[in-house]
Amino acid sequence: MQGKIVSFGEIMLRLSAGAATIAESDAFDACYGGTEANVLAAMAAFGHETKYLTALPDNALGEACRKHLEHFGIDTSDVIVRGDLLGLYFLESGDGSRGANVIYYRKFSEVARLDEDAFDYDKVFADAALFHISGISFALSESARRLSFRLVKEAKRRGIPVSFDFNYRAKLWTTEAAGKVFREVMRYADIALASHLDLGAFLDTDEAGFFARYPECGHLVLRDRRILAPDRHAVTVAVLNGDGKIFRSTEYVFPVKEKIGGGDAFDAAMLHALLTGQDEEAAIAFAVSAFALKHTLKGDTFTLGADDVLRYQTVLETVK
Repeated sequence: MQGKIVSFGEIMLRLSAGAATIAESDAFDACYGGTEANVLAAMAAFGHETKYLTALPDNALGEACRKHLEHFGIDTSDVIVRGDLLGLYFLESGDGSRGANVIYYRKFSEVARLDEDAFDYDKVFADAALFHISGISFALSESARRLSFRLVKEAKRRGIPVSFDFNYRAKLWTTEAAGKVFREVMRYADIALASHLDLGAFLDTDEAGFFARYPECGHLVLRDRRILAPDRHAVTVAVLNGDGKIFRSTEYVFPVKEKIGGGDAFDAAMLHALLTGQDEEAAIAFAVSAFALKHTLKGDTFTLGADDVLRYQTVLETVK
């Protein structure tokens, strides 16, 4: 496939608690992560050219983060370098009875302070095949929200398809505020990545009513997780297209060693499959395999190739 995959978002320093809780920890494991950056890294591993739009601080931490992105083959030539602050978050993973906990330090990051004239739009969208964004970018700040909308509209004005993952974060904004924004974003989305719960919570619709409300959207991808045990989850996927066809997976069971980054690997694999002309059933199988495989790998980022994903399909179990 010709053209770059372009995405905008915030990459942060992740500090994972060494003990059961943040309060008990006196040491933290560090890595970089952010949903859009993770999607681009995985798509680069699948063979796509990728470009990341973000802001990094003008210091050694920002330079380290830029090198991290470039290590995965992501084009950082349009990354804005300025200021002092890189967003970060503290993570405690939780267990079966106690959910994960996150503390954000991102309110005044350089990304959150960008305005809608931050980028040269002709330059960043030159040779673009897809623009990908998530709901997190719209939640960072008012100025980041304006910029996110501007990017979506500039992509559409140039005939570039837009993929949108709802990716709601309750610690960043309310369901009501997110729903108002998501309903507007969906006017421009060609591929929507969500869950059945998201449709009701943010769009006040369901499978049956989705395309009547958003007829310009080409694909609706719905991924639903079920927790069977702390280290054993299940997932089902449905892909609906604008022609009225629905493709559903069986329920797949997979082991869980790492909870973060699975959704990003799923997005990258689904987008790769659709952009390279795979049919919906093949796209579902490939995306589910990447999703499950990422849960066996530490860190935020999925960087295995398409052959690794295809091999893992053979070991996935279905719910009996």
